[in-house]
Amino acid sequence: MHPQTLIVYSTKGKKSAYKKKQMKRLIAIIDDIFKHEPISSLESIGKRQIIGYWKRHENESVKTRREKYSILVHFFRVSNPQVTVPEPKP
Repeated sequence: MHPQTLIVYSTKGKKSAYKKKQMKRLIAIIDDIFKHEPISSLESIGKRQIIGYWKRHENESVKTRREKYSILVHFFRVSNPQVTVPEPKP
């Protein structure tokens, strides 16, 4: 992940604890995708890999999945706007 990609998101502020939590989630999501999907670079992550992630984590609460969806949308909007992040099914 490029350090500058989410510099705007990770700035200090009132909700910095939540932002830190979201950044940890994003890194965990990306690590999980690399662990389970046959891809070799961050640019290779697309809709199919994200759907695979949602299927592997169907047991999570709706709230957690919405928060993860939020950080994924923000990340791909900044780093690779061509990727559309599918919403997790409840």
